[in-house]
Amino acid sequence: MDAPVVLHDPATGTSWRWNVVDEAVEPVGLRKDQPPANTCIDIDGDPNVLLMLPLPTDNDGLATLLWHEQWHCVQAVLGLSASEGDTAHLDGELGRMALRLEMRALAQALSAPDDRDARPHVAAALRFRALRSAGSASGTRVLTEEARVERNEGLAEYTGRRVAAAANTADMVPALVKSLAAADASPSFVRSAAYVTGPAYGMLLDRWSPQWRSGLSPTSYLSALLAQQLGMPLSATGAERVGRRYGMDEVRAQEHERARIRAHRSAEYRRRYLGGDAVRLPLSRPSASFDPRALFPLDEVGTVYTPLTVRDEWGELTAESGALMSKDWTLVTLSGGEVTGSASNWTGPGWTLVLNAGWRLEKDSDGWRLTNARGGDDHS
Repeated sequence: MDAPVVLHDPATGTSWRWNVVDEAVEPVGLRKDQPPANTCIDIDGDPNVLLMLPLPTDNDGLATLLWHEQWHCVQAVLGLSASEGDTAHLDGELGRMALRLEMRALAQALSAPDDRDARPHVAAALRFRALRSAGSASGTRVLTEEARVERNEGLAEYTGRRVAAAANTADMVPALVKSLAAADASPSFVRSAAYVTGPAYGMLLDRWSPQWRSGLSPTSYLSALLAQQLGMPLSATGAERVGRRYGMDEVRAQEHERARIRAHRSAEYRRRYLGGDAVRLPLSRPSASFDPRALFPLDEVGTVYTPLTVRDEWGELTAESGALMSKDWTLVTLSGGEVTGSASNWTGPGWTLVLNAGWRLEKDSDGWRLTNARGGDDHS
């Protein structure tokens, strides 16, 4: 994992990296389809780590971020290509409750110095994970989707934390337990849960199956690997009884209240994005950057990303107040209302749109329409 590191300054829009041959800093131009974000990008056919300024000020945080993104640059070579999962169920009442209990149990298992003391907490964590499957209309598919995100972001974060701890000769358990506790209050788990559950299961596998990484495949479930190693079933049986040890009654009440508030928020998003004055932009080859901790699934319609930056053939969209992405990423929808602009520059409630040459945004009796004057294409 030795990909060159590119630093990007969002304040100036400039990027640069260290040229090891010339021993000098050189500017780097990002392609139009590469929105700035902490990620791995391709430059002239080679992987490069892209990091956003300002960087974390603590050594552990900086090292974890660096090696997290370095792992993304090599994961395809390891046979673990990036694959996003649909974990919208983690924004539902049952999904959030079961996940919070699972994270509490994982923290207890990691903190237990004795294996005998840790095993009951692992068993509880597995019960709470199975509870999400048992209570979902999609059944075991929800666990498949969670496993996909854990193989992607979860393994990346595990690698970042593991290498950072080794480099600093530190114990990564206390920091991970602290992260699990902080995640308990997270406003959204849709994509971000894997950043703590992935490292947690990885560390527990280190404890009971030190060679587990050599057997990873594109279909591996970290939780299932641990269950198999310990001879434990992935079953929800007894989850209600065991849950009280981890504060189930309190968590259930909190999530019930959140669900009530969420219903009002969902209705507002539907009014904003499904109304007749909404601005809908088709997507053909999108690249996007967003905050994985702030996603709001809108049932079958898609997911609201806040904030969101999207680049496509028509130009660049910056939606600080959020935008709705369809599930298949073929359409992005913006709030309508007070939309102003002309030619290539447009603004609306909480968003700006810069169009490439030849593209026009127009409104007629049928709503907003995106057209390409060069090819005569009509995108409504």
